[in-house]
Amino acid sequence: MTLTALALGVITGLALASIYVLIAISFTLVLAASGVFNFAQGSIVMGGTVLAFLLAVKLGSPVARTIAAVIACGLLAGLLTHLIAVRPAIGRSKSFTHTTMLTTIGLGIAVNAIAALMFGSDSFRVPPIVEDAPIRIGSIPLRPTYLIMVLCGAALTLSIEWLVRRTQLGYMFRATLEDAEYAQLMGIDTRKIIAFAFGLAGALSAIAGFLIAPVIGASAFAAQELAFYGFAGMAIGGFGSFAGALVGGLIAGLIAGVIPAVANPHYAQPILWLVVVLMLLFRPGGLWGTAGLFGSTRLREV
Repeated sequence: MTLTALALGVITGLALASIYVLIAISFTLVLAASGVFNFAQGSIVMGGTVLAFLLAVKLGSPVARTIAAVIACGLLAGLLTHLIAVRPAIGRSKSFTHTTMLTTIGLGIAVNAIAALMFGSDSFRVPPIVEDAPIRIGSIPLRPTYLIMVLCGAALTLSIEWLVRRTQLGYMFRATLEDAEYAQLMGIDTRKIIAFAFGLAGALSAIAGFLIAPVIGASAFAAQELAFYGFAGMAIGGFGSFAGALVGGLIAGLIAGVIPAVANPHYAQPILWLVVVLMLLFRPGGLWGTAGLFGSTRLREV
């Protein structure tokens, strides 16, 4: 192992972390608002990669228009997930969390299967949105695509933080997270806030797929691994915690980037899941999370 290889591993890890953080925040938005582990989130990430290919490559759409379409489709996908896989389960089961885990997994599998039937299982190359000739910093080559991933991931993360902390909509969202029943007494339509959380999470996941598409390509199944890394980031950082999603996604990204640089690349996933399992065993709430404080009191089963 050389210092250059380690530095490349760290750079790759930070680029991947920017994507994992967005996915972890997507999971956290939905979980915090509704008590739902939305395992259809990976299919929305996949949709972002496929849309990047269809719009940018097949149709030659400009970058700005492609990004707008990806965000809009992700928003719609999140809302449809809530409508199809979550709302019908409300009040129909003693274990809402477990039921919606199954319905969102089922929806995600169905969407992946439909995408595979339509586009096949091959991976399609998605060109980067900028010239990807490496920029050399000393002996370390830096891909501009990785830099864009980091900058966009940081900008989106800060934007979500601003939205949640500084706006009237964010105030209503935080009130719903804190106590959904009390928020309803204050006149807040918590059903719309929860639907908003699903839509925003869908938009974030879709743009994460768009950003990572030049690295992993576009296919019906390429993004599932990313969703699992994002979920692992949320589990490490803390269920329901936005700060935890940020730190957990960073840890997951560095493991995914550094381990292949210093050891066998196949060790990355087992090491990550070992960290997740140990965290769940010894600190179930994660680094910053608090077990059980998700959504309505009727749904606090985590």
